[in-house]
Amino acid sequence: MFFILSKILTILTQPIFWIYILLFSALIYRKRRKKILIYTICIFYFFSNGFIFDEFARLWQVKQIKIEELKETYDVGIILCGVSDFDIESQTHNFHEVADRIIYTEKLYKMNIIKKILISGGNGNLFKNNYKESVSLKKHLIQNGIPKYDIIVEDESRNTKENIVNTKKILNDKFPKDKFLLITSALHMKRALLCCTQSQLHTDYFATDYVKSNRNYNLSYIIIPRANTLYSWNSLIHEWIGYIVYKIYF
Repeated sequence: MFFILSKILTILTQPIFWIYILLFSALIYRKRRKKILIYTICIFYFFSNGFIFDEFARLWQVKQIKIEELKETYDVGIILCGVSDFDIESQTHNFHEVADRIIYTEKLYKMNIIKKILISGGNGNLFKNNYKESVSLKKHLIQNGIPKYDIIVEDESRNTKENIVNTKKILNDKFPKDKFLLITSALHMKRALLCCTQSQLHTDYFATDYVKSNRNYNLSYIIIPRANTLYSWNSLIHEWIGYIVYKIYF
């Protein structure tokens, strides 16, 4: 039930959904149409402004750790899924904007910073198919030269909480006294680390996909609305709500 409710909540908290509701309301409430349209324009501009989004994202991101700052060797690098879909017909991966998770995981392994890779994630879709992202990513890693005996798969989890809970069970069984490195995107890391704390999984972290540290003061970037920024806000708001829910109920 929680999984279904979380999917519904994700839809209801998207700025594009709010804009749609306001536009629909403007058609119904003619006497308040002007005021509703003003609200719609303000909300659209705020959530489509890349500069504004970047500032909020910087506030939420965890502190950046560079590869050269990782002084230890970790027995297992834990990568959380959500980086790709798989085109069954063409048998190819369609990587998302957070594909740096898998790229840096490969790099950390080849630099001998992590000895093994644990991929956590099954199928997070509300209407399931047979696709398991972790299984598919294992094949991708093997094709990129990672030995299969150094890849561990957790393919049952549907969300971040289940990622960490299921991962801990595997680690407790196979690597009870080892050191772990959690790898996910910068926006997602704070929620993932909260789940680690709640599950008593002790791990260091390496985050990817940071908003650039140098601010973009280009006038067009500050003024002109951008459709892709609306999508970026979906991810950030999803992290805020997920963090609050996990903090309260788990």
